[in-house]
Amino acid sequence: MNIKLTQHLPKTHTQKILKKEAKDKDDSCLVVLVDDKKNVLAASALTDYQARIEQLIEVSHFKGKACETVADYALAGDKKTTKENPVQLLLVGVGCCDKLNNTILQKIANTIYQSTHKRVASITVALGDTLEENQFGQFALNLLAASYRFDKYKSEQQTPVLTDIYLLADKSLEASLAFAQAVFTGQSLTRDVANEPGNICFPAYMAEQAQELAKTYPDLLKVTVLGEKEMSALGMGCFLAVSQGSTKEGQLVLLEYQGKSKFSASTVSTKNGNSSAKVSGSLKALTDKLPMKKAGKKADKNSEGNTQTANDGAPIVLVGKGVTFDSGGISIKPGAAMDEMKFDMGGSASVLGTIKALCEARLPINVVGALACAENMPSGDATRPGDIVKAMNGKSVEILNTDAEGRLVLADTLCYVQRYNPSVIIDVATLTGACVVALGHVRSAVFSNDEDVLFALENASNQSGDLVWHMPMDDEYQTQIDSPIADMQNIGGKGAGAVTAACFLSRFVEDGQAWAHLDIAGTAWISGAEKAATGRPVPLFMQYLKNSANMA
Repeated sequence: MNIKLTQHLPKTHTQKILKKEAKDKDDSCLVVLVDDKKNVLAASALTDYQARIEQLIEVSHFKGKACETVADYALAGDKKTTKENPVQLLLVGVGCCDKLNNTILQKIANTIYQSTHKRVASITVALGDTLEENQFGQFALNLLAASYRFDKYKSEQQTPVLTDIYLLADKSLEASLAFAQAVFTGQSLTRDVANEPGNICFPAYMAEQAQELAKTYPDLLKVTVLGEKEMSALGMGCFLAVSQGSTKEGQLVLLEYQGKSKFSASTVSTKNGNSSAKVSGSLKALTDKLPMKKAGKKADKNSEGNTQTANDGAPIVLVGKGVTFDSGGISIKPGAAMDEMKFDMGGSASVLGTIKALCEARLPINVVGALACAENMPSGDATRPGDIVKAMNGKSVEILNTDAEGRLVLADTLCYVQRYNPSVIIDVATLTGACVVALGHVRSAVFSNDEDVLFALENASNQSGDLVWHMPMDDEYQTQIDSPIADMQNIGGKGAGAVTAACFLSRFVEDGQAWAHLDIAGTAWISGAEKAATGRPVPLFMQYLKNSANMA
């Protein structure tokens, strides 16, 4: 879908409507927004169409309610164009202008697309100065997202007639539109890989997608893939406890986006620390290049010395849960809607999409994306409830439920990525059904050990319309995951399931490391007959990273 800013209304033409092909490139439609007081938005730019607009409002008894529509299909023109075939006119209600949040803008964008994509080749949406910059970005992204289709497995596919969208708005919004296009590109990749069935999208497939990105953006992106042999040498017992039940090998995929400066594990400031992992051979050469996280609290930002300067290029790390199919393992799930467990890699899909969006937007920031990819299957090699494994940081975990597997692959991945000495780590996962009970499908849950990170994510949430809600993580919840025979257990009982999952992850984050956890179990996909990935939280991540880059 092509989308551009314009300062011109669509031109009329003299072709007779009855002889006109429906798919002719001259077919165009002017979309006019009307509020619930019958005020025409961007009216000053629509004087040539004023008579037609007023007449259509009157004869159709148009009220301007949100998503209400009426079209004249260019059957008649005003006095100025009576002998011509004017462009089609579509009125779309927006309701109360003071209530134009992302949800309403998304509905309006969907209404516009669904009302036009089968019958006109181009549309011009008259916005004027109606929307502020954040609203404009949300609207543009939602309009693009409405055009997304995943029908590659259908034997018959319908190609939309609509190919071009023009937004009549000020030139100053050009950068905002370009950013929305970059986000859409990444969000579409997220939806594509998440919508793929489990027999196509398995860990190696995710690694291949990352490697293809590296080929597309060689100046910005470096990709490294660790297999089970490497993870075993690193002591990633939690990760392997999940992947060992499947014939599909687990993969830890690392994507280094070098948008601010060229960096690698070998150039990040290092300080040797303790590690339980015993490595050898070529793998040791790799891990020796990765810095061990500094012990203790981070240095104060205002402290003297070179600490802050040394960390100026420290990357933000995004860690995504990538369970490409979650059967539950030995603790097998009920059969109903188990097909939707292909979406359990939504966290890694969102990280992959965010990296692509970063490459498109070319933000001046350093970011590492880590995709923790495994398939959770029952077999003779699968982990049993009651098994005890050791994580990369040396802590032992009693696995009471093999269906609480996402936190296990994340645990070892969190240990690993701290070797980058990152400024912030944010993990994202379709982690708990308890989160869906708590927040439904509107907001993602956010947990954090750092007030600045939490504030930044909430601010990005408000700007992007990709909403989050701050959840508690009091120390008192930690006792629920204490084990009588190991350092911890992987479930904490029925109460506060989303909170205890976050508490579990927090035990793999070193003191002083800024960290946040996003539970997107209720927002990564839509269930039911129209099941589909949403592409969240790519808009949130991109807004957060954009803000971070601007502050650097």
